[in-house]
Amino acid sequence: MRTLLGASVKMVVRDHQAIFWALMFPMILLGVFRLFSPGAGETSDVLLVADTQTRAGAAVAQALQQVSFLHVSVQPGLSEDQALAELRANRADVALILGAAPANQSAPLTLLDAIRDPVSAAVTEAAIRSVVDGTNLALTGVPRAVQLQPRPSGVERATFFQFVAPGILGMGLMTFATISLAGSLSRYREEGVLRRIRATPLAPWRFFSAVLGAHVLVSVMQVLVLAVMAQLLGAHIFNGGIGLIVVAVYGTMIFLNIGVAIAGRVHGRGAVEGAANAVTLPMMFLSGSFFPVTSLPAAIRPVVEALPLTHMLQAMRALALNGESLWQQWPALAVLTAWLLVTLLLARLSFSFADA
Repeated sequence: MRTLLGASVKMVVRDHQAIFWALMFPMILLGVFRLFSPGAGETSDVLLVADTQTRAGAAVAQALQQVSFLHVSVQPGLSEDQALAELRANRADVALILGAAPANQSAPLTLLDAIRDPVSAAVTEAAIRSVVDGTNLALTGVPRAVQLQPRPSGVERATFFQFVAPGILGMGLMTFATISLAGSLSRYREEGVLRRIRATPLAPWRFFSAVLGAHVLVSVMQVLVLAVMAQLLGAHIFNGGIGLIVVAVYGTMIFLNIGVAIAGRVHGRGAVEGAANAVTLPMMFLSGSFFPVTSLPAAIRPVVEALPLTHMLQAMRALALNGESLWQQWPALAVLTAWLLVTLLLARLSFSFADA
């Protein structure tokens, strides 16, 4: 049995497409999402056109410079066209032009926004509006009815990349287990391997167990490699400990069963891989691999929350991001157990060596 398992592992590893889905594709996604994940040191360059010798100009400049992510450059005397030229030359992200105040009126402050990222643009504009409101209160001397007093809660905030890393890990496990196993069984059928197995003294269940065991071993390797890379890129995957690996492998067993069921019902390798993609792609996006499921419409959320990948990712994130124990994931593990039993029965009814 050990020799058969070793041969099955070699067959899986030599399938370059399977290894791509198992390792390279999730690693590429981890790198891409890390590049686009905002860092703590990112700033917006603000060009302030104002006379800082005036009371209003000095107050605005001082308040803007106190915002940590705004890099303020003061250039008095520029016209609006000159400020626009600075924006077009990428020497600033935002231009603020403070005009002269007419008699008994507010001084106009024109905001020219050239930030292409809508999220960064909204954050920067909100910060500038807050600065303007605070400056108005300070200049008028009106006492504040409510004073905000920020205080650290001691709760560590997860970044977007730390949230998405377990999702990419779960997505990689799902696609490898489903597409690779379904494709392998379909190839064995087309090449007559399954038919030859039936003609040998080797019990079909032994061959089948070796194939499944090989995919489980490669999945464990996949978890370890992707976890190391995600940790090096700034995720907190290692915080999940051995419990995260247990949940990952447990969920992988479900997707292996789904792959067997697809290979049993669909014939032709191309059709099998297409059917496997039709199952995994919607689940990849609906189960919260990249975004929280709470952002989905309420009408489809009950269906989404019943999917196995949803509970697998919820448990993995609770272990890695919230520091919870494996035992605390019993609701998710209960749902995954139900899926494991159902898909095992479905795989047993769908696939048979007699059809090879």
